[in-house]
Amino acid sequence: MSININSRETKIINILKNAVEPISGVALSEEIGCSTKTIQSDIKNINKVLVKSEIVSIRGKGYKLKGDFEELDIKNDIYDDINRESYILKKMINLSNCNDNYIRIEDLADLMYVSLSTVKNDLKEVKKKLNDNNIKVETKHKQGIYISGSEDNIIKFIINICNDKSNNLNLNDFLITEVINNIFKIKHNILEVLEKESLLITDLEFKNILDYILISLSRNSIDKDNLINKYINNYKEKRNKIINNDSNKEKIKKAIKIFCENLKIATNIDITEDKIFEECLDSHISNLCKKNELGISESYPISANEIKLKYAFAFELAKIAKKTIEDNLEISINEEETGNIALHIGGAIERANQNTKKKIYKVVIVCTSGIGTSMLIKSKLENLFYNKIEIVKVIPAYLIDYINVIDVDFVISTVPMELENTPLIKISPLLNEKEVKIIEKYLETEKVYSNLSIQYLLERDLFFTNLILDTKEKIIEYMADALIEKEYIDEEMKQSFFDREKIATTEIGNMVAIPHGAKGKIFKNRIAIGILRKPIKWEINEVKLVIMMAIDTEFVLNYEELFSDIYKRVDSIAKVINICENQIFDKFRNMFN
Repeated sequence: MSININSRETKIINILKNAVEPISGVALSEEIGCSTKTIQSDIKNINKVLVKSEIVSIRGKGYKLKGDFEELDIKNDIYDDINRESYILKKMINLSNCNDNYIRIEDLADLMYVSLSTVKNDLKEVKKKLNDNNIKVETKHKQGIYISGSEDNIIKFIINICNDKSNNLNLNDFLITEVINNIFKIKHNILEVLEKESLLITDLEFKNILDYILISLSRNSIDKDNLINKYINNYKEKRNKIINNDSNKEKIKKAIKIFCENLKIATNIDITEDKIFEECLDSHISNLCKKNELGISESYPISANEIKLKYAFAFELAKIAKKTIEDNLEISINEEETGNIALHIGGAIERANQNTKKKIYKVVIVCTSGIGTSMLIKSKLENLFYNKIEIVKVIPAYLIDYINVIDVDFVISTVPMELENTPLIKISPLLNEKEVKIIEKYLETEKVYSNLSIQYLLERDLFFTNLILDTKEKIIEYMADALIEKEYIDEEMKQSFFDREKIATTEIGNMVAIPHGAKGKIFKNRIAIGILRKPIKWEINEVKLVIMMAIDTEFVLNYEELFSDIYKRVDSIAKVINICENQIFDKFRNMFN
């Protein structure tokens, strides 16, 4: 069954559908941008149209969906937040080259069936996007609002927003019918001029040239052939200057070197000798600089959000690269480009973890579960690690001393034990997937890694609520001191939390920061949680929830997985507000079941 409801009510249902725990009215109001009374009223309206399900209020906890969700095939003809912003941009841009280039805010509200206050809120985001591209929203007294900026900036902005997957705009939204009907002919004309000028360009360059010309022809009454000739000639001249200019070459190499050094400080990951990474990132940044100078915009096959969720740790490290590159080259790197850099870093980390040595490791298996289990484990390991390990012996636990006289590289055991000089990997009799990965990791790095869960890493004594601290330095100090007091970290590790913040901010959006360090000692892996009474300015945005990670990344199998798991639990303001409101350790811990 489909139901017809407004955009705000749709958002409420979608938030509740994706929530594990009940969401409070305050959290919903913060996420959506309205009062708690409006939330209450909307929920009443939603429950009137629901048949097999309902939104129930759980006292002291919040709202939750109950019943059959299959009926929630929501059809909504009303504009949501993103669609409203896109609509306003489309409307104002298309009016910008008309004589009557203004529109009243009241008319926008009527066209989208929303309140004046909603439109005013939407305009804040619209203004920000336009300002970032040197375009302003101006006001005509008693007539309305309009945009002002150079025609070149407006056209480039149109190309950028049409390449941005986060909105629903496409090039045809800004083209007149005559131009749309003649696209093939215009393409042919461009190709003729490119051939005449002996200009060989990439597919991306051609797309940008075509888009620019199509928009120009739609916005201005100008001669098509003259525009094409003039634009391509200017482009050729500019392109030759940029391609032959190597002034950034040394700056790029320096930026990559600084990044690798910063990465080692922040994470202990050393990729300073990775020539593949250096060459790939050098080429990527060089092309980025040239694209910026040429005004080339592109859409990316994998969105930044996808990369952020799947490779959260690599994306976090890419923020260090972003800051380093921006500081050294004086260019701006958007989130999509940061995502692309994250893929390069992810590849470098994989290579850093690989052991190039072709070594056959000698292994002893210790097992107390009987000959059948012992032989099964032996067969599995020989099958999985063919040409990588040699199983010297399978012995019972009481013969453990025998290990000391055998020349073995490491021991695999189904029982806990301590060995003085020989690495030990503890497994279950059935040898699960995680244990296989730990063995693989040892063969790559000669280090025994631990498989940890977030639940194991959380501790009631490290769950701090109602913190009254007004700077990020004070918060880091407070939480790091608590870890030192319990003898989980040393002073050097505490200092590395501050050093990491200097390299690049650890805030991840949605009022969350994840401070972490890499230098110093971690005696016991732990995650500390800090909930502030009032949000404070971190570096870019406000932060209310602080997740401090004291984890020895060198010996933790699933650090990237842990990082991603945290990201997924705080990927909306509503979820974060709910955590901050509840302030209950057990509830927070159970989020990671």
